[in-house]
Amino acid sequence: MSDVLTYAARAVPWWRLGMAVALVVIIMELVRWHPWSLWPLEGAAVGLLAGAAAWCVDEQSATVVDAAPRGLGWRTGVRLTGVAVLAVTWAALVAHAHQAVFGHAVTVLLHGWVAILAGLAWGTWRRSRGEAMPGLAAASVAVPLATAWALIRPWEHRVPLFPYGQYGVESDWRTSTVIWSGLGVVALGVLGAALWGRARWSVRREPVRRSPVHDSPSHPYHPSLDPP
Repeated sequence: MSDVLTYAARAVPWWRLGMAVALVVIIMELVRWHPWSLWPLEGAAVGLLAGAAAWCVDEQSATVVDAAPRGLGWRTGVRLTGVAVLAVTWAALVAHAHQAVFGHAVTVLLHGWVAILAGLAWGTWRRSRGEAMPGLAAASVAVPLATAWALIRPWEHRVPLFPYGQYGVESDWRTSTVIWSGLGVVALGVLGAALWGRARWSVRREPVRRSPVHDSPSHPYHPSLDPP
């Protein structure tokens, strides 16, 4: 248990995560104050959640840590402490602003939670490929992209990622729930594939052990006897 706490305290970028949480709180308070004009900020908060979740798997000492006995699965599991902070914060904010989310708190909750899962999946996949700091790149793309999508709303009736209002757009909210649920399933698949693929890669990279026959007096060792 002490190893888990020590690693979580050192590995998770708590200062950066705290700044992200503070910004999300401010953004959602602004949305709660005037949802009809400031609703696009919800997209910015969702993008920030995705970027912050990806930050949680950044590894400044990747060269050393990747060679350590603890695998990517264990390290990712410990880093879920930071992801949990994001998820709980978003749930509390949506509950607090339930009157400002146009009666669709479940869908808005799904926006944030799937974004967190997507950021975690992306970061873990990039870490499994050897990239040390995938979260910084993810945040620089996710925040402006989500904000722009929420503001401009391209293909509004076909891909309503961030539906808006209550009047005659009930179908958009249902479609949004389906889209975000699908994205969550894809993100889970990517996360699972990254962790499983990394585990298999680690097994394949283990050094080949010499057969005991090499050490016997009647069979002196020679490099050519090593299996290919």
